[in-house]
Amino acid sequence: MGGIFGVISRNEQNIINAIIRGLKALECRGFDGSGIAIPAGGVVKMVKDAVKISVLVEKYKLNELASWIALGHTRYATHGKPHMENTQPHSDCSNTIAVVGDGGIANYEKLRDEIIFKGHKVVSRCDFEIAAHLIEDETKHSSKFIDAVIRAVRKISGFYSIAVLNSKCNCIAVYTTLMPVFLGISDDQFVVSSSKSALYGVAKRYAALKKDEVALVTRDGIEVYSVSNGSRVGESFIDLDVNPDYIDRDGYPHHMLREIYEIPYSILRTLASVQERYLSFAARLISDAKNIFIVGNGTSLHAGLIASYYLSELAGINSIVVSAAEFPLYYVDNVSPGTVVIAISQSGETRDVIQSVFEAKVRGATIMGITNYIGSKLANLSNLYLPVAAGPEIAIPATKTFTSTLTLLYLISIQVSNYVGRILESECKERVERVRFFAEALLNYMQRIDEEASKAAESIVGCRSGYITSRGITYPIALEGALKFKETAYIHAEGVETGEFRHGPQALLEEGIFAIFITPAERSAIPSTYELIQLAVDRGARTIVIGFDTDQHIDSLKQIVAVRTIYSERHLAPIATTIPLQFMAYRMGVLLGRSIDTPRYLTKTVAH
Repeated sequence: MGGIFGVISRNEQNIINAIIRGLKALECRGFDGSGIAIPAGGVVKMVKDAVKISVLVEKYKLNELASWIALGHTRYATHGKPHMENTQPHSDCSNTIAVVGDGGIANYEKLRDEIIFKGHKVVSRCDFEIAAHLIEDETKHSSKFIDAVIRAVRKISGFYSIAVLNSKCNCIAVYTTLMPVFLGISDDQFVVSSSKSALYGVAKRYAALKKDEVALVTRDGIEVYSVSNGSRVGESFIDLDVNPDYIDRDGYPHHMLREIYEIPYSILRTLASVQERYLSFAARLISDAKNIFIVGNGTSLHAGLIASYYLSELAGINSIVVSAAEFPLYYVDNVSPGTVVIAISQSGETRDVIQSVFEAKVRGATIMGITNYIGSKLANLSNLYLPVAAGPEIAIPATKTFTSTLTLLYLISIQVSNYVGRILESECKERVERVRFFAEALLNYMQRIDEEASKAAESIVGCRSGYITSRGITYPIALEGALKFKETAYIHAEGVETGEFRHGPQALLEEGIFAIFITPAERSAIPSTYELIQLAVDRGARTIVIGFDTDQHIDSLKQIVAVRTIYSERHLAPIATTIPLQFMAYRMGVLLGRSIDTPRYLTKTVAH
């Protein structure tokens, strides 16, 4: 993942300061590395390193460079650890073009093998380097550079956007599968950016590049083409509307809100970033294991609980889910060769997780790391690590990393199911496609979910405490939702399994208490849930029901606030029902004046 920013001066004035400014505005999209490329005598000159843009400017004296065309990038590592060689831009073998990208290339391994076989020298582990070599090949068969780019991107599958600087024609081509990419214009320059907010101060008007469109930017203007047929399409520019106070948060008042809205894109990025050969390796490890432990803390522990549902139902494999803080105390003595420990940590640095991994590894266990940061201790200690690939998450309350972790765990589970013969290869691929369809459909639901969650938050903001409850595969989401309320709004909430609600918790239902019910994904559990909803209403509790848009019975409920979310299939219900709770916790935190991105006493990585 990363931030893309390119500038071309219409009158050949130096634009290096504009590039630096744009990349600094994009640091929320990546801080593992930064770099720029400029034309220099028919080749590209690149300045890059595994450092933030501010450090790059000082270390390499970028302010002293001069160029009227430049392409830059800020990187968050998903393929290849943070290192200078993996930092973008990447060049082709002839060093005449430079490529930067955002997202993930799903067929990276296959394409990499093909270009190496053709004689190309691949110098990094970054997936976007292959785009440079593919375009280099296509320029040999295309008279126009834009045609070479179109032919190349047709070979690449995944969820991504790329920008390409050609030093021979002094132009920039940009393409996107779906991810937002913006084209900006001003009186004296043209701009390419993966963030509309980053255009502030360098562009007056803008247009959004649409799905499967490619744009060619030169000093003479911007031309947009369809990738499907290569024909020219029109573009419509409108006045730039950006709040300058929110530029470093991509136009949002808080990073947390931005990261919730990024969830559909993060899911698609996860699908594209996890290579099939590593999923197959993970499936073999799990299916052949003597016993399986899943360890994590907080949000990661809740993700592990859902993984146990996936593995049990889809593959018939039982796993023990345990807090990483408890694992060394009572479970580690049961670890021996043949044990697989699935360790989950978004940061990859959580102390209890690292200690559990170390203790298990010295006893002969195989470690499978699930982390959002591939340069972490967990990644280094793992026998196999799989990237969550959600992109950088700056707010302390985990949002998009949680849903992407669930996505990754589901991908692993269906791969295990295929490996043990429970489902066919065709069904495995069909399930992956349903996740993709779900994520794309979710894009159209986010605003509606936010609006309904905001009303729900307003209805309970005066309550002193409450419950969040569900059954089945969404039960861990009740635990996760309660955690978000505590982290973000400083409101006490308790996650309860609905079947256990009658065994004590219902005694506290009264005015001043809220009760949030997540409609179960299992139909057999729905009637008893509705009985408890009515009980909560009768006892005066502020009652909220999180249901699916397909559930018409919600409309018959009285004196409740309904928040509907998108329904796809039962195994994706944990993702779908998480989003309303995240929005609700955020909106309550705002209403109560909390420090949203940096809650008191909390840190992103728990080291002690």
